[in-house]
Amino acid sequence: MEVIGKIVGINSSDGLINLTVEDKNKEVFNLKISNLYADKFKVTDVFSFECTLDNRDGRVRYNIESFKNVRDFEFEEKAEALHNFYKSAPFSIKEAETEINKYIDKISNKILKDLVNYLVDKFHDDFYIYPAATKMHHNYIGGLSYHVIGMLHLADGFLNTYDYLNSDYVYAGVILHDIAKVHELTEPINPAYSTEGQLVGHLVMGAMEIKMVAKELGYEDTEEALVLIHMLLSHHGVPQFGAAKKPMIAEAMLLWYIDSIDSKFRVMEEELSNTNEKEFTQPIGVIEKTKIYKI
Repeated sequence: MEVIGKIVGINSSDGLINLTVEDKNKEVFNLKISNLYADKFKVTDVFSFECTLDNRDGRVRYNIESFKNVRDFEFEEKAEALHNFYKSAPFSIKEAETEINKYIDKISNKILKDLVNYLVDKFHDDFYIYPAATKMHHNYIGGLSYHVIGMLHLADGFLNTYDYLNSDYVYAGVILHDIAKVHELTEPINPAYSTEGQLVGHLVMGAMEIKMVAKELGYEDTEEALVLIHMLLSHHGVPQFGAAKKPMIAEAMLLWYIDSIDSKFRVMEEELSNTNEKEFTQPIGVIEKTKIYKI
């Protein structure tokens, strides 16, 4: 039989590793395997186990015949398993894909659309699974694409109000602004910041990706590629927050503002959901440790 579940306990006896595994329905299984595999398992990891039943002494347990870490699952299976067992964005990967593709289809400029499609396809699996950060905001499975969707929805309001803004650049900039976080962070489950992420950062890494793709597609010297690179380099607004340039284009300015809005208001939403009415939240890091009163 197959058991897909999260390890919630580990102990050893008689040369065996005993794994307590909980599946998505909270059913608990006692699985055993030789302690030669002890370094393969840790609490909170998710695996697929192929097992045989062992109830010789009247106790129901299973012997592990083979196993696979969730990190090695195929994309569709991995996405479902991560969503089932870890804190995740409030929609499926498929729903996120559908929503973001809807906005890609709205981009009429061929060069921008080609650049966006190329990079989203290149990083597809990680783009839809990775968090947006380790701690500060959208720090859960699917958080990166959830952040992008939140910003796209915010962008629509600004585009409807200020008709001088170019929607093609806004949508392209929003979708690609954090694309390099799939390299800035080490993995989606327990992410840390990679060496490249710490030394270079996702703003510059993302701009470098656009530069390389633009060259590959024959768009290297276009204004579209130049403006998109500027938008990524400037989307943190000011140098003290990591921006390589201050925004010098209206669409880049908007990208900075809605990035800041979505990151802060999504964290406020989470804190307020854990706060009783007529009480204050805990200090919220993304808004300078301000406490928010829940009315």
